[in-house]
Amino acid sequence: MRHAASLAAILAMTGVAHAENTPTVPEGSTGAPAAPAVSAPTAGATEGAVVYAPDFFTPFAPQTALDMVRRVPGFSIDEGADRRGFSGAAGNVLIDGARPSAKSQGIDDILGRIPASQVVRIELIRGASTGEAAGQSVVVNVVRTASAGSGRYEIQGERSDSGRITPSAELSYTGRIGRIDYTLGAERDLEERPLSGGRLLRDGGDNLVGYRTDFTPRTWRQAKTNGSIAAPLFGGTFNLNASGGRWNFRTDLESAGFDQLSNPTDSFRLSINERERNREIGGDWERRFDDWNLKLVGLDRRFWYANDERTLERDDTDRQTGVTRQRRRMELNESIGRATLGWTISPAHRIEFGGEGALNVLEAATNLTVDNGAGPIAIVLPAANVTVEEERFEGFLTHNWKVTPRWSLESGVTVETSTISQSGDTTASRSLTYWKPSVQVTRQIGERDQIRVKFLRDVSQLDFGDFASSATLADNTVAAGNPDLRPQATWRLQGVFDKRFGTNGAVALELTREWIEDASDLVPILDTVSGDFFDAPGNIGEGELFGVRLTGTLPLDFILKGAQLKPELSWAESEVTDPVTGRTRQASGFAETEVAIEFRHDIAPLKLAYGFEYYKQSQVQFFRVGEVETYEEGPFLDGFIETTAIDNVKVRFFAWNLLDSEFRRERRFYAPDRRTGAVVFDEERERQFGRFVGIEVSGNF
Repeated sequence: MRHAASLAAILAMTGVAHAENTPTVPEGSTGAPAAPAVSAPTAGATEGAVVYAPDFFTPFAPQTALDMVRRVPGFSIDEGADRRGFSGAAGNVLIDGARPSAKSQGIDDILGRIPASQVVRIELIRGASTGEAAGQSVVVNVVRTASAGSGRYEIQGERSDSGRITPSAELSYTGRIGRIDYTLGAERDLEERPLSGGRLLRDGGDNLVGYRTDFTPRTWRQAKTNGSIAAPLFGGTFNLNASGGRWNFRTDLESAGFDQLSNPTDSFRLSINERERNREIGGDWERRFDDWNLKLVGLDRRFWYANDERTLERDDTDRQTGVTRQRRRMELNESIGRATLGWTISPAHRIEFGGEGALNVLEAATNLTVDNGAGPIAIVLPAANVTVEEERFEGFLTHNWKVTPRWSLESGVTVETSTISQSGDTTASRSLTYWKPSVQVTRQIGERDQIRVKFLRDVSQLDFGDFASSATLADNTVAAGNPDLRPQATWRLQGVFDKRFGTNGAVALELTREWIEDASDLVPILDTVSGDFFDAPGNIGEGELFGVRLTGTLPLDFILKGAQLKPELSWAESEVTDPVTGRTRQASGFAETEVAIEFRHDIAPLKLAYGFEYYKQSQVQFFRVGEVETYEEGPFLDGFIETTAIDNVKVRFFAWNLLDSEFRRERRFYAPDRRTGAVVFDEERERQFGRFVGIEVSGNF
């Protein structure tokens, strides 16, 4: 285990003082001791950083570091963006001052393998940034101590409305051999969540012309293994992480059609067998040289994806009328190398610079056939079989300046260049270069409150899957590949007021304004062979966004001792220009409102806790050439009761989807398109997967 040197620099920028009685740094560590854990009260604050000692979390009876991080006031875990490369995918959780050199393993999984007994303290660092968590203004750092050896297990059983019980299990062990720390883990998951429901079919005059009944049994299986080691090497610390796994999703949708008088019209059966194998190896080496800190990172990932779909269609007499098959195969390779060098010039100034290079390759092949009784006929899709290769490089420089005890300034710039080439059914190549400047000003108010203002340019990454065409047999649609895609670039102005009160109260109000270039959405693509238009991901010009977000942790001791509420409320409005109609609308897939509320009541004398989680997101819409799709789900309400009456064992009873909420979807079709045509057909669908109850037993050994 180690305390990374980069953390000391972060704390210097935020004004956290070092203490003489800090925990002993484990042998082989390269970093300086960080801020001390405050014992009375259990949470302390020093100009931007709040330090939580283990006794702060005692009322919650945590078993893992994940349990503790989830209880940090005013903080929510952010896994980071799902991007190629390393820097742009950084989350907001550090472990011993450093980000794990892994991408396939979620931070929840990593924290869940760290026993709470190994956590020395948790530091909430606000208003300071680092290359370890690029783009994050609020970061949690989990500081550990060395352990002679400890294990963690979790066993879960879940029962759905279908009556089937599906088990899941996880096992991990952390130990030390000499000066080498290691962790081994394995996980097995199984889910059985059938969907059932129906659809109402109407013509352009809103007259009911029929309906469908749907039943969709769904099974998902996953198996994962992981391991890591940390050891002193060449005067620094070396970390190696490895993981691998596979998952499989199967479903057989049975859909029966009827006219408005309930006479059978047709039926179809859609079978899907989707699977993936993956493996990842990543490592980093870090060493401190007086006021300098060097970190090298290398990572290699491989994914193998396969999907086989078949639709069997029948008429009203149950006679087979057609078979459609799709076979998709994809292989994605990602290799990354990164170097970061930090220099603490003085207690008020620190710079960090470095570079990253990545090679990404996607090979995709799609085969689509239709058999209406005369034998299978191949359907030619544009860009169905392609190879996409990207060579990407970036260099970055950041400067942290503690202007006064109350003011701090972080500024930086990243230059990103990439060359993307495509071969196969379509051939294309382009080189892209983007400058991404950023500046953040932080003002400390009193001992615990902050105002942060940040202005930056963010450039998204292209999804390699958008270069390859595929069909969605369930919807009878084709998503075309688009070789002319460009990344969406956004200028973002963000202001945050962060208020702390009591020992565990926090409220943060965030305002965001965005100016978007090359907005990503759906565009019509003309197939020059067939003359048909396909919907494809593409760029639709400029856009704007304004958003408000309120988060917090609200103690309810004045009403119910040991209770707290954690709300996350957001509202946003987006504007883009529709490429089909030319009118202003919201972006496709955009939700205007989102509400998440977590309530928890810990009764420490009884070693008992209970609570609920509520979630609701507003509807989202997708705008295609001749269709508008509207999707809405929820609200969802989950509840739990847990006890730690047995030493080192937590027993948790849970119930999911207590409201038996629905998934609602409407597809409105226009002919010949949305600009010149009228509504010719409308499909409204409602589906439910029922309620789930279960038990989870977990503990340390």
